[in-house]
Amino acid sequence: MGRLVRRLARGQEGTTIVTAIALMSAMLITGMASYSVLDTQQSNSARDRQREGSFNYAEAVLNTQAFILSRQWAGNVAVNYPDCQQGTTSGFCPQASQLNASAKGPDFNAGVQWKSSVRDDVSGSHYDGSVAAAGHWDANDNDRVWIRAQAKVRGRTRTLVELVQVQQFSELLPKRTIIAGHFVVHPSGKHVYIATNPDSTSGHPITVRCNPHSNGCANYEPDKGQIDPEGAVAGPEYVGKPVLEPEVQDRLRERAIADGTFYTGCPTEAQLTGKVVWVESCSVSYKSNATFNSAANPGIVVWNSGTVEFDGTSTFYGVVYHTNQGNSSADLVVLRGGITIYGGVYVDGDGGVDVGSNKVNISFLNSAFDLIGTYGAAGLVQNSWREIPALQY
Repeated sequence: MGRLVRRLARGQEGTTIVTAIALMSAMLITGMASYSVLDTQQSNSARDRQREGSFNYAEAVLNTQAFILSRQWAGNVAVNYPDCQQGTTSGFCPQASQLNASAKGPDFNAGVQWKSSVRDDVSGSHYDGSVAAAGHWDANDNDRVWIRAQAKVRGRTRTLVELVQVQQFSELLPKRTIIAGHFVVHPSGKHVYIATNPDSTSGHPITVRCNPHSNGCANYEPDKGQIDPEGAVAGPEYVGKPVLEPEVQDRLRERAIADGTFYTGCPTEAQLTGKVVWVESCSVSYKSNATFNSAANPGIVVWNSGTVEFDGTSTFYGVVYHTNQGNSSADLVVLRGGITIYGGVYVDGDGGVDVGSNKVNISFLNSAFDLIGTYGAAGLVQNSWREIPALQY
């Protein structure tokens, strides 16, 4: 009997070992499976994080490029946006300091590759392959261009596109036929030289910074009907300040640069046509029979320094504005011959306007003041933003 018990005990010892081995094997298999699942989850999490990082960086490139367009709209071929990437130093491109401000974390420490481009919207609101070959500026002159931004983080590439449109900002111009330090009408003809065309909202007067009754301020002959209506002279006003504030002047200058109508020297007569024309420094006399702009589409010519004389039978629709950077007290805008400006004339400081020909030289026109605009922010065109497959370009 004792021998039988001992034999059974030995048999139980073997069973215990087998059971222990089986349990250890099961635990090992379970542990390995759990580790595999955890490793896969960590890999997926890292991949998702890297893809999200690429997306965020591409979006930063897109927004920065749109901001640059807001400051300098691609309005003409001279403002030709290059294809940008890291290391490009062009002022038309996003810079690393702008992009890396929000790119924090180990995924970005290994380096980020990015690209951006600006293209005309040749295919309208649909982005396709033809856009890649389009001009790098608003060639069709509809105030819209495509931006494409691409970023690669840890081998994960995301590409975004959006159509942006620059907003037109209407400038508020004082509705005065003339604003100047002083003005003079000569020769002393007996007809209307300046028609202020008053209406129910304003008299559109000739406005001077000096006392109109003082010698050499408002120099004309009232008894000859040279101003219509007679006595439409106001002052002193705008003393010690420009007609347009410096920020408005800056916007006008930026628009002229964007439109390719900014000139450091004297432009030709044909180049005086445009929504905003800026002349940095020039003294010139124009003599021709030309028409600049139209009543439906007037413009503004800004003269920064020098003098300008119109001596011909031309017609100009819009405003001639001299900022008088040289602080001159001379007559800076001179109208002779048969020239007629339908709009108005501004001169800053003590500078003057000299009027005198054989017809009306300045005739106030409302649209010349209501339809002058500059560029504002470049904003997203609704439903144009999207992600596209990463392509090389």
